[in-house]
Amino acid sequence: MSNELSLLTEALQKTSPIEKLEPIVKDLLGKGYSKESIIAEFESFRETTMDEDYEEVVLDVMDFLTGWCSPHKRIDTPDTATLTDDNELTRFIIHQLSVIETAMAQFHHYLAQKHFTLQEAEQLLGNSRIVGKLNNRQLALLEQVLKNAHLMSSF
Repeated sequence: MSNELSLLTEALQKTSPIEKLEPIVKDLLGKGYSKESIIAEFESFRETTMDEDYEEVVLDVMDFLTGWCSPHKRIDTPDTATLTDDNELTRFIIHQLSVIETAMAQFHHYLAQKHFTLQEAEQLLGNSRIVGKLNNRQLALLEQVLKNAHLMSSF
């Protein structure tokens, strides 16, 4: 792994070292190296460096490997990527479905209420000659005018 360690050292010295290190670590995992061995290499490098910026980058990548980071930054082996999410995706989907169900129930309630108010407007108009000639928008406007007539000074 000494050849790979030199790649890690080179990546640390470039601009955006984290972006350079992530694919190297993923490649090492793909080649069969264990997370523990990669972390051990990072740990030995961290102990030998005196540069705090390098140490911070190494610690960040070690966090990606151990999972002490945001889920989208985790670096997993291909066979454990879907097994180590602690059902986060499932919980997210269930939560989103409950939000959608609540929104649909509220929408159905809103539609039922609007239907009722349109019927109410038709009843307020009674047997007027224009009842059958109005569309729903016109009925809704008339309903608002009739309900709030006391607020209107002119029409």
